[in-house]
Amino acid sequence: MNELDELIKLLKDKALSNGVRLGILIALYYVDGYVTFTDLQRDLDIPKSSLHQHLDILQESGLIEFKRAITPLGVRTVIRISDRGKDVVKKYLELVKKLG
Repeated sequence: MNELDELIKLLKDKALSNGVRLGILIALYYVDGYVTFTDLQRDLDIPKSSLHQHLDILQESGLIEFKRAITPLGVRTVIRISDRGKDVVKKYLELVKKLG
């Protein structure tokens, strides 16, 4: 299978077939830590309900983890990329670089 076929196969996955979800995953890859739901929602400038749907799909695919945590501002939902998510982003970036 060549790089283009691999990339197409990767992007056919429900979790990665949407640009917003792919963007969330790449952003979390580079942050490499926990991000609050509120910060992510503010930075993406999308409705909370839409963000929650995207995060649910990413979590169901095992690409992210989110939980409630105590922060300086009180209890917040925090999100981070999973090890599987990191592997998927690495593969995606490698394929894009090879095709670039």
